[in-house]
Amino acid sequence: MLILLLTAVFGMILFAGFFFRAYQTFTYEEPVAKITVEPGDEPETNKITLVQFGPEEKEIVRQFRLSGDQWMLEGDILKWNNWMNFLGLHTRYRLTRLRGRYTEIEDEKVLPSTIYPLVENEDHPLWRYFYRHGFKLPLVSTAYGNAVFQYSDKGTSYLVYVGTSGFIVRKQNETLQ
Repeated sequence: MLILLLTAVFGMILFAGFFFRAYQTFTYEEPVAKITVEPGDEPETNKITLVQFGPEEKEIVRQFRLSGDQWMLEGDILKWNNWMNFLGLHTRYRLTRLRGRYTEIEDEKVLPSTIYPLVENEDHPLWRYFYRHGFKLPLVSTAYGNAVFQYSDKGTSYLVYVGTSGFIVRKQNETLQ
């Protein structure tokens, strides 16, 4: 009876360990950028400060002037098979563009657009390969483009994360007006 009880307890502990590992793996979010919005020099522009978080706590800080109602951050996503995530391999990404975005289609057609590259070579051979052939690789689930956008509320900061399904944006603080 004691052996049966110990086996049951050990099984429950093992199950709980696997459950918490799976929960941690599939809800993991890595911060990749911080965007701060400030009023621009002209009425319909915003000054955007983009802080990209790199490896080994290296940060790249750049400032841009964007036109539009919203800012939009675009990039590439390489999603591994789920069992690779479970083993600890996280989603790979690359931030490629920052642009202004209008909420109305007519505004997009006629008002000035602003777009800035965040990488030297958007058509990088490795990423091009992943887009075209990644789904054929045994460890890769898919490669795709992804974007997040949010209203350009002055005095507000946003954190951009990458998770197992792509980019996620969260407001960091309330508007400071």
